[in-house]
Amino acid sequence: MMKQRRQLIENIFSMVTLRGMEYVLAFLLVPYLLRTLGPENYGAIAFMQGIISYFNLAINYGFNLTAPKDIALAEREELPRIFSEYFWGTFFLFLLCSVVFGIGYFILNILFGISLDIPLFFACYMTAVGGVVFPVWFFQGIQEMRYITILNLLGRLITMALLFYLIQSPKDYIKAAFLQSCTTVFAGLFSWYIIYKNWPRILRTPMIKDVWTVYKKGWQIFLSSVAVNLYTSSDVVILGALTNPVIVGYYSGSEKLINCIRRGVGAVSDAIYPYITQKLKDSPSMAYQFLRKQLLFYAMGGIFLGLIVILFSPAIVPWLLGDQYIPSIEPLQIMAFVPFMVAVSTVFGYETMLPLGLQQIYSRVLIAASLVNLALIVPAILWKGALGVAGCVMITETFITVVMGVFLCKKRILLN
Repeated sequence: MMKQRRQLIENIFSMVTLRGMEYVLAFLLVPYLLRTLGPENYGAIAFMQGIISYFNLAINYGFNLTAPKDIALAEREELPRIFSEYFWGTFFLFLLCSVVFGIGYFILNILFGISLDIPLFFACYMTAVGGVVFPVWFFQGIQEMRYITILNLLGRLITMALLFYLIQSPKDYIKAAFLQSCTTVFAGLFSWYIIYKNWPRILRTPMIKDVWTVYKKGWQIFLSSVAVNLYTSSDVVILGALTNPVIVGYYSGSEKLINCIRRGVGAVSDAIYPYITQKLKDSPSMAYQFLRKQLLFYAMGGIFLGLIVILFSPAIVPWLLGDQYIPSIEPLQIMAFVPFMVAVSTVFGYETMLPLGLQQIYSRVLIAASLVNLALIVPAILWKGALGVAGCVMITETFITVVMGVFLCKKRILLN
């Protein structure tokens, strides 16, 4: 019991340290890039990153949720089999996505003249490579979050140094996209040294039937991830398609600041997930007691930070991003309570419903939320541009939190 608690505290500390350092690095780097590249080029990068997120979604396939759970519940002798299943499952999806894109883009370019900024596409596509070579899910599953912290920080420090040195003007936007995307690639390369040093011969030749098993196991989570992507990254893509890179840049400026807070929530929840999975199996009453305390802490912190954002964003945005990003103030204020909603829904869904095997309900809630978002996003953009997107994000996150809360309350789970 005490060993599990110490490990949980160490994992939370590691992930919070990582996010804390990310905040410091982002505080230095993001304003520099926004100012140097300008709204138009930064908006172009954000638009392309939104497109690449579809590839990342397919390659990840929900393994960030299913793999840690399987690894956390496995015996040590089972680790090579489970690790190999998920690694090769990710690798084969990467190959499939790359081939499908190459063939699809060639056909669309020849038949319809559709084209992309290909250098920018491949610069951003390095995030997909990083998703394959950096098995974060493995370190999360064995509850050794310190490795994630160290490797991520190492990768970020390398790319940050290169970004400050090489990015000097708006024309360097492709290099900026490439270097930002290489963070997980550097971290992943270093991670394999740690893996082979501590778990030699953990990677085995793939068995197709085993890989197919993890695909079937992750299907519901994959559908949930598709739904989430439809109301996160797709909003930026639709905004870029209906407006222009400058407006995307204004929205992305506010979104970057909100995401700094959201990543803090994600860091703590990633550390808690393997622990709460085991605890719900061994002692449900203690698990629910823990989750209720976490829910109260998240709610108080989220409301406080939301008020700070509303009151002080007119001063924070020009100071951090420059006067050219003053149009980012209103979208930021509209999304002020998004971290609060995300924090609460994370406890409801990620930390309660998934460990209890309620993947189908979880998926349905997120699919319903994505449909709400899709119904609203185009009229909202045509009406208010970046402000419309911000409003849709707030409405969607509120919808998810309320629906999950009502379900848990009716089932007398957590909220009874």
